[in-house]
Amino acid sequence: MKKIFYLVFAFALLAVKPLASQPYTLQDCRQMALENNARIQDMKLGEQISLQMKKQALTYFFPNVSAFGMGFQASNPMMSIDMGMLGSMELLKDGILVSATAIQPVFMGGKILYSTKLANLGILSSELFTQRTVDEVLEKTEEYYWLLYSLTEKRKTVSLMKNVLDSVEKDVQQAYNAGILGRNEVLKVKLQKNTLTTKNVELENGIYLTTMALAREIGLSVDSLDNFEISSPSDLVFADPLEFYVEPASVIDQRTEYRLLDMGVRAAELQKKIERAGYLPKLGVGAMYYYENLLDKDNWNGAIMAAVQVPISDWARGSFAIRQKKLEEDRARIQKEDGRQQLLMQIRQAWGSFIESYQKLLLAELAVEESEENARLNEDYFKAGTVSLTELLAARGFLQESYDKKTDAVKDYQIAKSHYLQVTGR
Repeated sequence: MKKIFYLVFAFALLAVKPLASQPYTLQDCRQMALENNARIQDMKLGEQISLQMKKQALTYFFPNVSAFGMGFQASNPMMSIDMGMLGSMELLKDGILVSATAIQPVFMGGKILYSTKLANLGILSSELFTQRTVDEVLEKTEEYYWLLYSLTEKRKTVSLMKNVLDSVEKDVQQAYNAGILGRNEVLKVKLQKNTLTTKNVELENGIYLTTMALAREIGLSVDSLDNFEISSPSDLVFADPLEFYVEPASVIDQRTEYRLLDMGVRAAELQKKIERAGYLPKLGVGAMYYYENLLDKDNWNGAIMAAVQVPISDWARGSFAIRQKKLEEDRARIQKEDGRQQLLMQIRQAWGSFIESYQKLLLAELAVEESEENARLNEDYFKAGTVSLTELLAARGFLQESYDKKTDAVKDYQIAKSHYLQVTGR
């Protein structure tokens, strides 16, 4: 029985392990960030808070109904009337009072209406803030993903170069044993290998830190990342940036930031109207019904009422408050226009970076081709004895450098592309 249990447990581990160590693609990371990122979850809670504020504002359209009840028993009568020869009359020794009141605002200067509109605007703003956070999180997720891709590719390059140097070291050691090369040539190869080892240590630390940063963005715990790794894309396509170009002014209205600036102006307008409404006449109606037994007699009664409040002395003070709100509205309009100019500048800067990254990528690919040919020729010439070991090692160093520069160029291109698409509302 125990053997069967151990076999089942072992098979279960084998079944779970591949899932735990399954590499994450870029799309996986984006989807997990949308579902698990703490900042996005926080903003969605903000949306719920705004919705509750709207519901609270809507309640002011309905009557305010209240009930009141009181009963008392005094040790001595609260009132005593001396009636001369007839003695005295004691009153209010005990009693009951119960009432219900309903008050309905009829006109509050438009304050309730404008407050409701402001609450609706708050909900829309919360949704836009959430969308802006989503865009930022996805952009940061892609940035960490491509940085991790870059570091991983560089680690592969270091491993490849170490294998090549192991082969060179073997040839150099044989030549040294045969008396063809000196001891210093052997030390040159060892020094080059030590340099690669140092670089590999730096890469491992960078990979560790970047993995934690990416895991945090996609909502994973940074305490258990032993099996975390990304899946490097095998079908990278580097499209010409001209395929993605759009006129900046044509997409500015799609930017979440610009829509938030526009809502800031609308909010300032509503706040000015709410302030003005506070100094207009107010009208309300109500009804009351009550029961009382204070004089040892049941008494039922009801009443309807209407009230009008007209501010008089507040008008002078209110004019300054309304003027303040008007200035805040003007400031919001200035901020909107200034924000528009900043967004246009951001789009143009992102386009320039996109173009630059593409051109650097083309140059990096050309440099790799040339470095590979140069390394191949120097290896042939070294075997033929026409170039020195120093020249061969230098050619290998140039090759590694060109590989790293291409890897960085791929990372920069992908990040620049993602950023340009994000700032153009795509």
